[in-house]
Amino acid sequence: MENMPIKNNVEHCTVSGRLKISETLLTGILLTVVGGFLDAYTYLVRGGVFANGQTGNLVLLGIRLAERDFRQASYYVFPILAFLLGVFLTESIRRHISDGGFIKWRHIILALEILLLTVCFFLPADRTDRVVNVTISFICALQTQAFRSLRGLSYISVMCTGNLRSGVQELCNYRTSRERRHLVNSRQYFVIVLSFVAGASAGALLTESFGHFSLIFPVTLLGVVMILLLLGRRLTDIADRLGLEWPDR
Repeated sequence: MENMPIKNNVEHCTVSGRLKISETLLTGILLTVVGGFLDAYTYLVRGGVFANGQTGNLVLLGIRLAERDFRQASYYVFPILAFLLGVFLTESIRRHISDGGFIKWRHIILALEILLLTVCFFLPADRTDRVVNVTISFICALQTQAFRSLRGLSYISVMCTGNLRSGVQELCNYRTSRERRHLVNSRQYFVIVLSFVAGASAGALLTESFGHFSLIFPVTLLGVVMILLLLGRRLTDIADRLGLEWPDR
């Protein structure tokens, strides 16, 4: 998937002119750290696979079909289907849950992510690796579809190829136009990429010490994002009263 920058940032702001909490750089960093962690986790603890993106699964599916190894090919079908189901479910929830109430559709997506990761926390290694990898593919689809905008720019929090491309493109745009916004955009993309690397490093360190119990780390980060989304407007109001500047405002 490619990340094309969105030029018009107005539609991504609330009525008050503030950026939505779901699109702030802080939220993007937290979600991307989770994405990097999960990729490292599935690789190191759950059978040496990368469950976030489906490009590798599609390639391996094609190879196994060419070899007529249909039994092994079926192994790659399930995470692909789980990813598709995650996108479909996210869109269905978005279309049926109003953003007018206290509980919004992204809150439901985050709650579902936390619930499924908590279930994976209790599943033993080896015997349930395939189930966990399929579940994490589903979780990554939920997150990819629910959180796609960063300060008016398109991004992906569970993989980084598109983010790298967009960061370099914005840097080239700056060299051509000398418009500072392109430099700012480029910096934000590279912060997201570094956040993914940091998440992967955290995954390597924590899984080495705690194994699959290290999933408490991404669950905690998703919980922080949930709190930010639930209390975002109140937090900005408190910051205003204290004379503080809320990030990404």
